[in-house]
Amino acid sequence: MLRGMLRRFLVPILLVLLAFGVFLWWWNLPERVVARRVKGLFEAANVPADMSNIGRAARGSSLEPYLAKNITFEGPDGPTERIEGPQSRDFIMNSYSYAATACRSATVEDIEVEEVTVNGDEADVKASIDAVIEMPDGDKPVDGIQHLEMKWLKQDGSWKLSRAKWRESGRK
Repeated sequence: MLRGMLRRFLVPILLVLLAFGVFLWWWNLPERVVARRVKGLFEAANVPADMSNIGRAARGSSLEPYLAKNITFEGPDGPTERIEGPQSRDFIMNSYSYAATACRSATVEDIEVEEVTVNGDEADVKASIDAVIEMPDGDKPVDGIQHLEMKWLKQDGSWKLSRAKWRESGRK
């Protein structure tokens, strides 16, 4: 009788512990961690239309935990016209704060991490986002689906963006 009671309680407890252990293993896979970092970066980049000027001015600092010490951005035709070659994290943060104060809103939605390949302390990521940047005059210099190829590096114990290449396509 005691043995039956032990089995009745012990087996479900062991199954729950096993399921929890498998979940923790899956959650901490480098590919899963990088995918969460990608999503976190784009969520931190949002600038709602009703955000205060102080919040906008500090928006660049919200990107800091996601950025490597040097970052290279490339548009469809290579390095962008305004930001050629590697730029410092501080330059990118300051530039983003300036852009956040200049625009009416910057929204990133439908973040889809399509592929993550981890090789040691480097990760290659393919993702797509729906991005819109609206200026005070109603102009939208960015308005479409952005297809991204990114390189993330593990620096100081955390995954950080070091390169991003994109191309834009219209919405379906």
